[in-house]
Amino acid sequence: MEEQTPKVKSLAKALRVLSCFTVQEPELGVTELAERMGVTKSNIHNILSTFQSMGYLERLPDGRYTLGLKMLEYAFIINQHLGYPNAIYDIMVDTAGKTGEIVYFGVPYGTSVLYLYVAHPVNRFGVLPYRDILGETAPFYCTGIGKAILAYMPEEEWLKHIPEQRKSYQPNTITDLDAILEELRRTRRRGYAIDNVERDPDVRCVGVPVYSANRQLVAGLSTAGPSMTMTDGKLLECAGILQSAAMKMRDRIYR
Repeated sequence: MEEQTPKVKSLAKALRVLSCFTVQEPELGVTELAERMGVTKSNIHNILSTFQSMGYLERLPDGRYTLGLKMLEYAFIINQHLGYPNAIYDIMVDTAGKTGEIVYFGVPYGTSVLYLYVAHPVNRFGVLPYRDILGETAPFYCTGIGKAILAYMPEEEWLKHIPEQRKSYQPNTITDLDAILEELRRTRRRGYAIDNVERDPDVRCVGVPVYSANRQLVAGLSTAGPSMTMTDGKLLECAGILQSAAMKMRDRIYR
């Protein structure tokens, strides 16, 4: 998200401790957190103890910490307030069946997309040869779903959502700013975005924007598959399926 100068710096520091926990690193120790935050272990320990007493963190038997169930409670509240599950999930499942590939639904989150929901084709559940990224974030500039969202934002807002430092995840990752902007314009012209093995190895992805009933851009929808089977023809076919699904979602989303 876009950084702003916090008014209560001590509170901001405490909340940054929570942001250290990720899908990749769900468990962290006092020493690790102190080093990352650049503060003393006693300072971190006080913050952790406070969060633990309030249910935001849980202390594990080995002394490390992980996010507590209080966070899950808040996540449930946010999820229900967004209203997406009842509006879109059956469409996602149907779309996964039609594409034969995993389908993602994500929302904009600063310079990244946050993957909120995933649907697997029933006949291939649990056997698809790539990782499930539910709950993770990934940059707009190198993902199919991210490009689909960013391309349909007002062009004058694009630079706010492209980080100054852009990582090259794969040999195909586009990091040159002018090339990224041209790719976004190309995406808008054709109506769908393509991740051509730019974020994960041997994975191609196609994404489309998702609008609400009041014509607000709210999310993106994508499907991904192994590069060997995700041919140009398959990408085009999946793009059409996704566009049809996004139209159905639009009629149900009223945010």
